[in-house]
Amino acid sequence: MERLSVDDMKAIELDIMDEIDCVCAAHGVEYFLGYGTLLGAVRHGGFIPWDDDIDVALPRADYERFCRVAPGLLPDWCFLQNYRSEPLYYRLGSKLRDSRTTFAEVMAEQLDIHHGVFIDVFPLDVQWRSPADEREFRRRQAVFEAARRVRLHYRRLSPENLPMLRTNLYRLLYLLSGYRSDTAAEVEAFDRYISSFPSGERDIWCNHANSTSPTEYAPREQYGDGVPFPFEGLTVRVPTQYDAYLTQKYGDWRADPPPEEQVGHHGCAVFDLHRPYTECLAGGGVGGKGGAP
Repeated sequence: MERLSVDDMKAIELDIMDEIDCVCAAHGVEYFLGYGTLLGAVRHGGFIPWDDDIDVALPRADYERFCRVAPGLLPDWCFLQNYRSEPLYYRLGSKLRDSRTTFAEVMAEQLDIHHGVFIDVFPLDVQWRSPADEREFRRRQAVFEAARRVRLHYRRLSPENLPMLRTNLYRLLYLLSGYRSDTAAEVEAFDRYISSFPSGERDIWCNHANSTSPTEYAPREQYGDGVPFPFEGLTVRVPTQYDAYLTQKYGDWRADPPPEEQVGHHGCAVFDLHRPYTECLAGGGVGGKGGAP
């Protein structure tokens, strides 16, 4: 991706971030920058120079309120994507997408969904309370992730995309996984489960969509009520104890990683900042607020 394209994409994401902040401020919705976005804000004053995305996390109650009010407040070019708004959307959490652009992720480019430049919006849920709860969570998580990956691979099966042995293996797994055409129902079922753990006085919060590492779990007090922080000319919200959060997740977060690790993390199959995904991708996306302007 050319340098100009990366800078242009960051500008688009900042426009989306500004819309998120406005909605949250208008309705008292609590949010925090998270992950590498928070690291970039604190260490670099904005994006990590070699990265190009923004991640936002909201406590579950605030996340649900945001999902209820945002569609009626966002501009026409901004689409809130999740399993509720698109039947084939296959991930937990949401994305806020710019429908005037194209950013189709690898493995998802053939899905009939919105494919604009996006910001990830994740719910923060409570961690399980007992070893038995954890075992059940890990079991359900493994089944959910396996079925999701099988469905994505199945849609790309062809001798051109995968060797014949792997093609036949994925076809078999696809049939054995109990695939349902209503992908949203499967995502909703797992989403309801992960949001069902009871809250207490000393909660551990987690984005269960990324909960494969102990560093994903943070005490509620690290987030606190949040504090304002500068980010590329915007003022956004970050966890109150952001130093403790970053240290738990990244260790010595103040030092840049070695050059070979300074890479972005989004795999992109189709990319165009000047044309909507409905023009760039055969079949386009579903209709509605995120359609081509």
